[in-house]
Amino acid sequence: MTAPFTNPAPVPHAPQAPAGPAPTVRTCRFCGSVPAIKASLHGHQGFIIFMRVLTQHGPFCRSCGIAICREMSARTLWQGWWGFLSLIITPLVLLGNLVTRIRLGRLGEPVPGAPGTPAAPGKPVLRRAAALGLVVPVAIAGVVAWSISTDPSYAEVGDCVSAEGPNTSPEVSVVDCGDRTAAYVVVGTVEDSTDNARCAQFPGTVASYSEQRDSRELLLCLGENG
Repeated sequence: MTAPFTNPAPVPHAPQAPAGPAPTVRTCRFCGSVPAIKASLHGHQGFIIFMRVLTQHGPFCRSCGIAICREMSARTLWQGWWGFLSLIITPLVLLGNLVTRIRLGRLGEPVPGAPGTPAAPGKPVLRRAAALGLVVPVAIAGVVAWSISTDPSYAEVGDCVSAEGPNTSPEVSVVDCGDRTAAYVVVGTVEDSTDNARCAQFPGTVASYSEQRDSRELLLCLGENG
């Protein structure tokens, strides 16, 4: 006796994932190479009373990005310091370029595409003549530090000062205690007052110096040095 024929149960099919958009492949804006990253590089020019910020947008491949980063950073090193606000903006621009430079360095060597070939990165920034621009902020920092170190407004007990010029309005500066002009040593300081009588509380006081800058008052009580 023949068994009745039965249709086999349908085999369930795995659900198909909906097709999504193909991944975007970034190519270098300048040479068409891959891989490339989306980024921006900046330069800064200070002109004392006005300034200009320059920007190059990517994507960049490793070679083109490093070449542009080095060129813009090098120009910024000698063009970016000439203005008060520029002294603040230029370090920020250079720091931002450094962060992008690190990202570019993590890319693989570019695979040439179209329309051109990757740029030559050129010399590192610190091997270029423009690196001498670093002398500008160092010199400015040195001048500021020297001004602060000799300013009597920042004098403390134990510092020595010179007093040159007429007795009615001498020019007072903080100097090394071994300096031949170091006539006095600070034996006490009084803030928010220019009343010379308050120096009586400090033994050894033979002279005093007071100044007022805006709303700040300062009194230095001075003894003989040595």
